[in-house]
Order: sequence, then C-alpha cells, then structure tokens
Amino acid sequence: MELIVSAIRINGDNNLDIELICPKGNELPTFTPGAHIDVRTPSGQIRQYSLCGSHVYRRVYRICVRKDVSSRGGSLSLHTDLRVRAKVTVSEPRNLFEIPHARRYLLFSAGIGITPIITMARCLVTDESYVEWHHYEGRRSSVAFLEEVSSGNLKNVTTLYLSDEGASFRKSVPECLLRPDSNTAIIACGPDGFLTLLEKRVAEAGWAPAQLYSERFRASPVGSLNNKAKGEFVVKLASSGQCFTIGAEDTISHVLLKNGIPVELSCEQGMCGACLTRVLEGVPDHKDVVLSATEREACNQMAICCSRSKSPLLVLDI
Repeated sequence: MELIVSAIRINGDNNLDIELICPKGNELPTFTPGAHIDVRTPSGQIRQYSLCGSHVYRRVYRICVRKDVSSRGGSLSLHTDLRVRAKVTVSEPRNLFEIPHARRYLLFSAGIGITPIITMARCLVTDESYVEWHHYEGRRSSVAFLEEVSSGNLKNVTTLYLSDEGASFRKSVPECLLRPDSNTAIIACGPDGFLTLLEKRVAEAGWAPAQLYSERFRASPVGSLNNKAKGEFVVKLASSGQCFTIGAEDTISHVLLKNGIPVELSCEQGMCGACLTRVLEGVPDHKDVVLSATEREACNQMAICCSRSKSPLLVLDI
C-alpha cells in the first residue's frame, strides 16, 4: 500500500523517526506489538522495520531507523533522501515476534533493537503485567525514545546501561537473569553479538532455551558449518514432482524463480518470514532469524531465501 510521510524527526544520534499516514486519512491495518512492515526505501531496496508507535491509534505507522555505516543503501537512503509528503510503498504489518504468554517478562534490547521492545513494554505496563526492561546503548545521546523511557510508567520498569559510563552486558549480568523462573519469558532484540552473549548467559544461568524469544537484525551468512550442507542438494516440489539441484552458491528461491516457479519474497535475507515454506521431507539447515529454536527443531518449515539442507533431498510443499 502507498502511504505518505507525515513527519520526520531525529530520535537520538543517527536515529530517524518517521511517521506514515494514509493519503486519505483513513485508518491503517491493525498490528500487535512486535510487528514490522516492509518498506520500499528511496534506493529501491525493500527493508523491514519494526512498528514502534501506538498499536491502538490506527491512523499513523511509526518507524525509527538507525543510520548503519555498513548499510547497503536501505537505511542510508531513508536518512539522506526521504522527505515529508513523500510517497512510500509499504506492506501490511506482519508479526513474527509476538509477546508470548507468561506471568512475568524480562525485556532486553540493545541499540535500535529498542523499536519492537518499546511497543511490548508499553503494552505490558498498560496490562499491569510484571515486567523488567534492560536496555543497552553506547551513549545517552544515542538512546532512541530517551524521554519516554526516562519518565512516566516506563521509567519504573526500565534500566539503561551506557557503555561510555562503564555499563555493558559483557561486564555484568542483571540479577534477574541469575534467578531462573519457569513462569518468565525473556524477550530480546538487538545486534547479533548482543543476542549471542545473552543466549550464553541465559543457558549458563539454567533457563530453558524455549523461554528466550529474540529477534535479530541480520541472518547468518549463507552456507553451513556442516560440510555436507556446503555442497549441492536437491529440492523436490510435492505438487508436481519436479526436482531442482541447488548449488553451493545458489539459494532455493533463486533456483525456483529461475525455473518459473512463483515464490513470495521480500527481504531475501531470512529476516521477514515472507518466504517461509512447509518442509515435508528432509532436514533444513536454518539460516534465518525468524524461526524460534523450537520451530527449527520441528524441521517442518524453512526460509527458502537463505536456508539450505542438511540432507541430500528436501521435499517442499510447493
């Protein structure tokens, strides 16, 4: 759908806060905390951004985009080329990062990983759920939504850790992580290094893996540590019986499209879930950041834009 940029603001160092509205002022499709939209950036690339505004007020979509020095053009073009009143093509909201059911919630975020977490924090505080939120950033001037998290209801549940003040997740672990509790969900978003360390801390403390729900910014590089998965494998389409060989440098989606098989794609990085496809036979080698640990272990779906195979043959529900 085509929306209009109604406002652009600075929201911390290198963070651009963007509001999008319907050209006719109509209400927008509903979303729940943790949802994202696909955005066609001025560079023409499609990128995924978490919705960080109110999920109750339906006339505005709000995203916050950090300028990434390693950007391939998407976030950078939003910072340099986007203007108020510009038209922007976006998808309807999708949510692959829903708030799980639990009695208690521990929220962890780092950097621009604050964007999905703040919507969850608002919702949980409003619902009077037990919640602790631990947010990590390099310096105070870089914190997005600083005024909001430093005042009102969020102030009561939020702790900020700033690296330039000597506080980092590598140096110390919050007390709440040292007390495993079966009724608690740990929800986290941030850079890969932060989440990898969090996973390690959670495991060391004795939490069950299924209690950690996380969203990463980037998928793993294509290719597997398993030598067998580095080479070719065969994909069979259940509907037609057609078989295609996927080379070491190919992706399943690319090979299928090249052979005229329609495939739904969006990010092509394993981050959005648009290409998730049912697996009927075989063992996927997951490279996405969408599926949870439990979903990966089930081996019944995969992101065909980036994931590969641990078995010689995969039968897909296509």
